[in-house]
Amino acid sequence: MGFFNRTQDGSEEVSVAREMDRMKRNGIRDVIICVVIVVVFLLTKNNLGLGSYGGMVPTLEETRFGITDLAGVEHFFTYKDADSIELFNDLKSFDRGELVEGTERRGVTSGTFRNSAFGEYQLHVMNKLDSYIVVRDANGVLVFNVESDETTQQLYDYFVEQHNA
Repeated sequence: MGFFNRTQDGSEEVSVAREMDRMKRNGIRDVIICVVIVVVFLLTKNNLGLGSYGGMVPTLEETRFGITDLAGVEHFFTYKDADSIELFNDLKSFDRGELVEGTERRGVTSGTFRNSAFGEYQLHVMNKLDSYIVVRDANGVLVFNVESDETTQQLYDYFVEQHNA
């Protein structure tokens, strides 16, 4: 027998125990739905290019710099061993050539490309930026940018300083 059986108008009242069970089930369901939404967002975050660097991970070390691409492959160059380090501010007009292997998304491009200027090369850029750095060394050509045009410029200045030191 529930706490209340009937209301004043004669309709049946739900027992407190049943109502508490229903609220508990709904609460658990709501928590599960929220957890699923958060997990889906976190899993798709990098795929949408919403991460700090669109899912690519830059690594700045004392003697070298590298980028881990979207496939998890690291591409490094040593400052002193670079044949050339150049900064450009026209990514939107840059001839990327054809994609050999990698990913082209609205926000991020990451992979191996082939064009007439570099042959086969590594391209890892945030498409919304204008500036990018081109490094040539014994391993080939690495084209990339990071975070913002200002940060890319600062990184270039640091590379040149380290290369000439």
